[in-house]
Amino acid sequence: TANSPLLCFKEPSHGINMSLGLSMTKDPESLNTMVCGPTIPRECKSITTYNGMCFEIDQSLHVKQPVPSSLEECPGQTDIAFLLDGSGSVNKFDFEKMKDFVKDLIREFLERDTKFAVAQYSGYCTIHFDLNTFNVMNRDYQVNSITQQGGGTYTAASMRKVVQEVFSTSRGSRPKAKRIMIVITDGQSNDSGMLKNAASEAEAKNIIRFAIGVGRAFSSSSAMKELETIASSPPSNHVFQVGSFQALDQIKDTLQNSIFPIEGSQTTGESIKMEMAQEGFSAAYIPRVGNTPLSINGSSPALRIKKLSVSVICQKGYLLSGGEIIIIVVLSFFQIGAYFGAEVCAMDVNKDSYSDLVLISAPMFTDRDREGRVYVCTINDWSGVACQLNAEMTLVGDAGQMGRFGTSLAPLPDLNMDGFNDLAVGAPLENDGQGSVYIFHGTSSGISKIKSQKISASDVQSGLKYFGLSISQTSLDMSLDSLPDLAVGSKGAVLLLRSRPIVTLMARVSFNPPKIPTNQVDCSTPLRNIAKVCFTMTRQTTDTKAKINYTLTLDVTRQAPNYRAYISPKIREETNTITLRLQEQCFSHNFFIEACPEDSLNELSNELDFTFEGLPTTSPGGLSSSLSPRSPTSTYHPLGFEINCGADNNCIDNLKVDFNFTRSSEVRVGIDEVINVTVSVESREENSYNSHVILKYPAGLSFRKFTILQGRVECNSSDSVGNVMWGLSDCTIDKPIFKSDSKVCLTYNILTALPRLILFSGNTHSPKSELSKVKEIGVKYSIFVVIKRNEDSTSYVNFTAGKNDLQKHVKQSFEVENYERGFNLTVIIKVPMKLGDKDIWADPNGIQIQGCQRHKNEEPTATEFVDQLQKNHAVDCSVANCGVFMCKSFIRNLDRNSYNITGNLSSQWIEQIGLESAQFNLVSSATVDYDRNQYIYYSSDSKNNPPIQKIETQVEVYPEVNFTKGVIGGVVGGLLLLALITAGLYKVIFITYLV
Repeated sequence: TANSPLLCFKEPSHGINMSLGLSMTKDPESLNTMVCGPTIPRECKSITTYNGMCFEIDQSLHVKQPVPSSLEECPGQTDIAFLLDGSGSVNKFDFEKMKDFVKDLIREFLERDTKFAVAQYSGYCTIHFDLNTFNVMNRDYQVNSITQQGGGTYTAASMRKVVQEVFSTSRGSRPKAKRIMIVITDGQSNDSGMLKNAASEAEAKNIIRFAIGVGRAFSSSSAMKELETIASSPPSNHVFQVGSFQALDQIKDTLQNSIFPIEGSQTTGESIKMEMAQEGFSAAYIPRVGNTPLSINGSSPALRIKKLSVSVICQKGYLLSGGEIIIIVVLSFFQIGAYFGAEVCAMDVNKDSYSDLVLISAPMFTDRDREGRVYVCTINDWSGVACQLNAEMTLVGDAGQMGRFGTSLAPLPDLNMDGFNDLAVGAPLENDGQGSVYIFHGTSSGISKIKSQKISASDVQSGLKYFGLSISQTSLDMSLDSLPDLAVGSKGAVLLLRSRPIVTLMARVSFNPPKIPTNQVDCSTPLRNIAKVCFTMTRQTTDTKAKINYTLTLDVTRQAPNYRAYISPKIREETNTITLRLQEQCFSHNFFIEACPEDSLNELSNELDFTFEGLPTTSPGGLSSSLSPRSPTSTYHPLGFEINCGADNNCIDNLKVDFNFTRSSEVRVGIDEVINVTVSVESREENSYNSHVILKYPAGLSFRKFTILQGRVECNSSDSVGNVMWGLSDCTIDKPIFKSDSKVCLTYNILTALPRLILFSGNTHSPKSELSKVKEIGVKYSIFVVIKRNEDSTSYVNFTAGKNDLQKHVKQSFEVENYERGFNLTVIIKVPMKLGDKDIWADPNGIQIQGCQRHKNEEPTATEFVDQLQKNHAVDCSVANCGVFMCKSFIRNLDRNSYNITGNLSSQWIEQIGLESAQFNLVSSATVDYDRNQYIYYSSDSKNNPPIQKIETQVEVYPEVNFTKGVIGGVVGGLLLLALITAGLYKVIFITYLV
């Protein structure tokens, strides 16, 4: 008006043609205004950039400092050096292709502030053109003039020469420029050991290195390792591999984007700025708890990039808080021309007067089948705006529509009466430019990703163009029907969209009588009941009406024909159609119930379903109402049985459970096959309903059967599967009512294959009782081991009586065989070592048994060993001091272990017995020991003791033969015989002489 004060506003000197006022927004609390101008040009060397600024104006028309305070700098400088492989392994044609690749890549960078150098390496390195001498205007001629050198491949030395001589101020390198080296090679280098040092030297001068491997040589891991050493980290961004020089063009775009990334760069390099970013293209205020309002300025059409200290490269907007600019990271990716930030909208979802969300649109973001996105950022009370912007935090339009979804954004009041404000999103180019507006409902966690409604231009009025190009930021009641209205702009028209009335509908079902009697034993006579169905509809206006079609289904959880309630025989559903107004209306339905005692704890679940159809009102426009989504259209109404629990109708039962093992105090696996468990349950006070007794038993037990001793019991048992969970037997007791002063008993028969200790748990279960009993029973596994005498044991030796220095070699061998499960076994071997004070063995300390440890000797039990040996001739541990050997091992099923006792038996112990002629038995014994808490020896008797095996070696003693008497007698006899012969000869000669 004529009396309105004028604002004298002086643009900054650099704010020429800034289009000040192109976007404006108001703080609803302070009434301050934010005015933005997003089109400030800035002339740089290679491009004209466009930035923007915003100014906050208070109620006194005072203009505050601009945001941001200054414009972004022009894009930075870059120095690039090419190092080409000119070794003999590269043929002439491929070398020419490499030069073509260099020329093409240089051509892509001409518009930027970039200088180039080209060097070639083989057995030596030649710098053909440095950063001073390379002329971009004559680039093709200079690169074409390079001729191939041939020779070896000394990559490391060449890299060092380029680092030292090319990237120096004397050769044209600029101090603030980003430095890049591109190494192209077709094979492994001859000085690979120096590559790491060369790379470190380049790293020290902040030179970013790209390695391009050409050919099959890089299929080996060692060659690839060389490329990774040459290149900067990470290798995934700096190493390229192609099959041939002809394929170099395939990586040109990727390499270009790596050198001048569109989205940003790592901290080691510099990114190209988004030259067309325009701060202030849109703006919004965010009321915050306990703080001054915040303002957000969006940048478009392509937001500028903020370099981060982490590897994620993100878009940025500006957040103003008390005059301080805070960067908001909002994107982990970027698409050129997406117009991210074209619309910014702050939204209070939960109606607490404080903003909960910031919505940022990118209406020209393109997917395969749609165009436009809206990103959802959350606002925390003190930490500010959090913009992860993943798929879960993004709104999109319908597939197949390139409609520039997100061109306009507007917060809406709670349209569907669910307690959360809603959102409108415009897509003006949908349906060939007719346009659409999407409605998204708010939720407790933010905004629903699924649209609740889509309003197409053709649904509103024919001939509209660009419907949804703009949407009013406030929803006033323009039609005076107590409902919010929405103004939507299109080409040449503004349309007012009215809200439909939202109603809530409550359905209620009651029964008469309210409980089913249980005093009837015979359930063949049906009981009569009445269901009363009531509907109550509420809303803001008074002339709402609707048509309701409802269906009442009785005992809905039972399948036909097993349902217990019915309207008429074989029919349990009844349908009715009514016209409902804003007062409660009720309708009665008669039905019948088959009330059987066994169902007394299973209530009838009855379902009420209805459909809603709003009828036109009498108000102008005749809008019909819609049903609130918070009003369920399907409800369940139970009808239960009477529970007789005294005057207070509160059952207090008292169950006692106990059980015992009826055969023995332990389980002997492999000997005992079955465990008998007797369980008893007693009800000692009021009736107990739906009572169970549960017996739990560990893995290894298998339920066999149960026997009812008293009462009515039904059991279901499931053994352990995979040794993970316990086996369980669940038995119902006098179902459904376990009456007062009743008792049930049952016996379980359970097959065994058990762990060392069995834990049984028995408990009763009812709604009012949780008594339990836990008992343990020990488990022992049966084992069966046989100890035998080996055939190669010495069975007989002999000694001459009276000689104490004789020795005979003796071997006694035991064999132990296991015929059952594996277990830790100890074999105990006792060997007689000393009789009286005389050693039995020539070297008693040398008696060792392989695999055994010798323990302390065992003293004999007999004190007078001479008398005992003269009687029974057994040299064993009862008369002799015995060596004890403990042989520990884990013996598996069907394993055989042998234990050998070998040594020279001495004769010195025999003389003290006092017998010159006798036979003795040298007796060694073997038995087994084991963990007797875990194992039990299987035997035919009831003692279950392990065997004792003995090995006897017979030792015979005989007197020494006296040859002296025999010789003397022989000589005397010979002389007498000679005398007789001589006398006979003389007589014969004499008689002959006489004759």
